[in-house]
Amino acid sequence: MPTKPNLFQKIALFFIPFTLITCTNPVSPDYQFIEGLIYIEGFVGTTEGSSFVTITESDVAQYYRNIFVSGANVYFVNANTEEKIPLFEDNAQYIPSPNFKGELGDNWFLEVNLPNGSQYLSEIETINPSVPIKEINVKYDKRLEFNEDYKKYVPGHEVSITFDDPANQTNYYYWRFKTYDKAEICKICYEGNFRNNSCIPNPSIDYYTYWCDSDCWQIDYGNKIYIFSDKFSNGTTTSSLPIARVLLTRTTKILVEIQQFSLTPKAYEYYRTIKDLIDNNGGLNAPLPAALIGNMYNPQDSNEYVLGRFSASSATTKSIMIDRTMIEDSPIDKKITPHPEPLPSGPTPHYLYAPCEESRYRTSTEPEGWIE
Repeated sequence: MPTKPNLFQKIALFFIPFTLITCTNPVSPDYQFIEGLIYIEGFVGTTEGSSFVTITESDVAQYYRNIFVSGANVYFVNANTEEKIPLFEDNAQYIPSPNFKGELGDNWFLEVNLPNGSQYLSEIETINPSVPIKEINVKYDKRLEFNEDYKKYVPGHEVSITFDDPANQTNYYYWRFKTYDKAEICKICYEGNFRNNSCIPNPSIDYYTYWCDSDCWQIDYGNKIYIFSDKFSNGTTTSSLPIARVLLTRTTKILVEIQQFSLTPKAYEYYRTIKDLIDNNGGLNAPLPAALIGNMYNPQDSNEYVLGRFSASSATTKSIMIDRTMIEDSPIDKKITPHPEPLPSGPTPHYLYAPCEESRYRTSTEPEGWIE
C-alpha cells in the first residue's frame, strides 16, 4: 500500500510568489488540488424533509470540482434501537422517505457504504431542544444581492426573524428555508410526446408542455448558510435578524418555510467554516480546508482523513406567504412558453396533462400555511 500523504500535504494551500522584488503587486496563490478526497455531509432534523446526506469526491481531470458519488448504501442508524433508516438517491443527494423525522432525545449516527467497498461512520449525535421563532417578516428589495450567474444585482425578498434567546446557556443557531409555489406545467418533453408517464421521442417537434392534472406545488431550497451565536446577546430578544434571501424567480404567490435549528458548538464551527468557504473562496468547489474534518471516520483505516460532518438537531418552523403577483420587476428565471400538443377534434385527450410526481421538488399536498 502506498504511503498516505499527511493532512497538510493533502489539503493545504501553497502560496508561491512570482518574484521577491515586485512586492507591491498582488500575488495569485497556487493551489495543490488533490484527487479522490471524500466529502460527506449528513443531517437529521425533526421536521419532514429536513434530513439529507451528500457525498462527493474531488476530481482534477480538467479542473477542480466535487463530483456526486452515486450508488452508495446510506443509512441513518438509531443508536438506541439499532433501527436503520435507508436513504435513496434524489437529485445528487441521499434522502430518507418523505415522512421521516427525528425526535427529541434520539441518538443517531450515519453509515455510508461506497460502491468501492469503503465504509464510513459518524460519531453519535443527540437531538436537543430548539428555540422557537417568535416573529417573521419580509422586505422587498429591487437590488437584493449581486448574482454571479447573471452578473448583476437581482430583486427578491429578505426574510428576517425575531426570537427570544434563553438565558444562562450558550446557543448556536442555523437556518435553512424552502419555498412552495403553484406549478402549472408538470412535464416538458423535448423532441417528444408524453405517453404512459414518459416522453416518447419525436424528432419532428421542438418540445411540448403538459399541464398539471391536479394542484401541484414546486418546492425550491435555499443554498446559502445562515448561522448565529448568542455570544453577545445571551438571554435577550434578537429582533429583525436577516436569515434568508428569496430571489424573484417567478411572479407568483409563494410560501416561505423557515427552519431554525439548534447546533452543538462543534457543529456550529463546522458550518461557520463552510460559510466562510462559500462566501470568500469561490463556492463549494473551492479547495476544502482542514477544519472541515468533522466527526466522520473510516472504521477500517484510522489514518484516513474524512472531510465533512454528520449533525442531528431539532428544528422549529415558521412560514409566511408572499404575494409576488403585483411586482413589476422581471423575474430572473426565464419563463417557459407553454406549448401544448394541438387539440384534436372531440373530447380533450388525457395526454394534454401530466401528473404531479411526488418528490423532493414537487408535491400535490397543500403545504401548511398556504393561502389562496
